[in-house]
Amino acid sequence: MTEGHTEAMAPNVNDGTGLPARSAMARLEFGRLSEAWTGEASDFTPLLAEQLDAIGLEIGVDLASFGESEVTTAGGRRIDILARDADGSEFVIENQYGRGDHDHLTRGLAYAVARQARGLVVVAEEHRDEFRAVAGYLNDLAEHDPQRGIAVWLVEAKAVRIAGSPWAPLFSTVVGPNRFTASVEQAQLSASAVPLSSFDEFWTMFADPDSLTAARQVVDEWRRLGNRCRLGPNHVVLEAAGPAKSGRRTVVAIYADGRVLVPVGSYAGQNTGIPILPLTTAEFRSHANRLFGFNGSELQPRTAIGWLTPARAPELLAFSNQVASAYATARTDGQVVD
Repeated sequence: MTEGHTEAMAPNVNDGTGLPARSAMARLEFGRLSEAWTGEASDFTPLLAEQLDAIGLEIGVDLASFGESEVTTAGGRRIDILARDADGSEFVIENQYGRGDHDHLTRGLAYAVARQARGLVVVAEEHRDEFRAVAGYLNDLAEHDPQRGIAVWLVEAKAVRIAGSPWAPLFSTVVGPNRFTASVEQAQLSASAVPLSSFDEFWTMFADPDSLTAARQVVDEWRRLGNRCRLGPNHVVLEAAGPAKSGRRTVVAIYADGRVLVPVGSYAGQNTGIPILPLTTAEFRSHANRLFGFNGSELQPRTAIGWLTPARAPELLAFSNQVASAYATARTDGQVVD
């Protein structure tokens, strides 16, 4: 076995002699982030911003599936990602290739303090011992003063794939909040923080039968039309082909409590840098405000709990198809990230 690889054994297959044939071996390959995603700011940060639930599951916080990237801070600096949890509290995320450095840690802390964020997450391929000590010290302070303290997570990331499949990020937390702080965070999570493995598991999370009926109607029709759905810890993300590195963009997210999240900031190009112009007009936003009950100022607005009902399912589908159509037109016009 070569360095950086492990072997995964496939199930035995009978070769016709009555005896199991020799098992096929699939190679599990680990790589540097730069091998999988050439540009840190242009490739990796947008990937994290669009799939924050993966980091959320690792650190034990129910983060929204997508966040704001390249957020301007005081002094003209930019924070990599601004994320929010289920109750709207902010989390600052800094990510970098290679070993974590002072700039990302101190910049993230400064921004988290200024915003009174609940936590800071620093993602790197490796974290220095002295930074681990600093993070541990800050978590000690947060344990004694949860209202003013800031929880800090140091997360290490690597790229992983099996048998030449597309690369995927693998996260592991090396420093996190202390037991008391972690218990405070955990108390604010819904029971849905456990990773979902199937739609059947997602359906069991609904308490309201009307929201369940409506959600199944929307998801089934969306998939029947050939679109993709991605499961999160307590929600499902409707995706459509669009101008982005992954070739897909989020349309809406449906939560098990009947809420719907509409990423209007993402429509405007926050994560990809490519705005979908028909989805940024005053007319479109007014339509979304009337349909979902938004006030017009939110970047990632969510409806009220229980908004999704069988009567509203057709309206949500029509809205989602409108967004998907705008994505498709943008791709046809050549708005595709190389």
